[in-house]
Amino acid sequence: MPRPHALSGRVLRIVPLFALVALAPVAALAHPHMFVDAGMTLRFDDQGRLGAVGVVWVYDDFSSMLILGDLGLAGDADGNLSEDELTVLTEAARDWPQDFEGDLYLTQDGAPLELSGPLEARIHYRDGRLIETHLRAVIARPDPAEAPVSVRIYDPVYYTAYSLTAAPRIVGREDCRVTVDEADLSAAQKLYADELATLDAISASGEVPMPELGHAFADEVSLQCAP
Repeated sequence: MPRPHALSGRVLRIVPLFALVALAPVAALAHPHMFVDAGMTLRFDDQGRLGAVGVVWVYDDFSSMLILGDLGLAGDADGNLSEDELTVLTEAARDWPQDFEGDLYLTQDGAPLELSGPLEARIHYRDGRLIETHLRAVIARPDPAEAPVSVRIYDPVYYTAYSLTAAPRIVGREDCRVTVDEADLSAAQKLYADELATLDAISASGEVPMPELGHAFADEVSLQCAP
């Protein structure tokens, strides 16, 4: 089942087998339940190494409403949240389960790069949407001049659909550039449909483990620096 963090977990629902079986013959398409506009800032340290990634998640208005309702938060008559309510949200955003990897994945030469948990997490509320920001330290502090660093934001089980809605920013180094390779959504949907075809072999008495194919729906950001 999906492994959400504290905020996205507020709207998580386990999908029973009979529901997936009912959907599979229709089109067997992947249907995410949360929609998040995402942005990233690639931050270099004073040695010219990639030290951290700043992340911005802007939740869709419906998911934002469900999260607020689950936490018992309603805001004032104008829909504004108090400082105390924002504090409750921020504490929830910082409380990640141990098995949640943060939906941020970095690799260099095909090898995964270890990241810290959320640092400097903050929550804002604007125009009916929750906005979450945090930093993730890159433990190895790689140098993209040695080999490009690949960055993707995605939910492995595609319960949450992330859209990279702004160009990635670079801070701390001027000889680097990013390219964005957009996901082939048609190919990703076919891959997902092929995976769901195995449902016929699963007993109708249990829950279906969601296919971990979220990476196929993710844009890939490639970070390169001059040697």
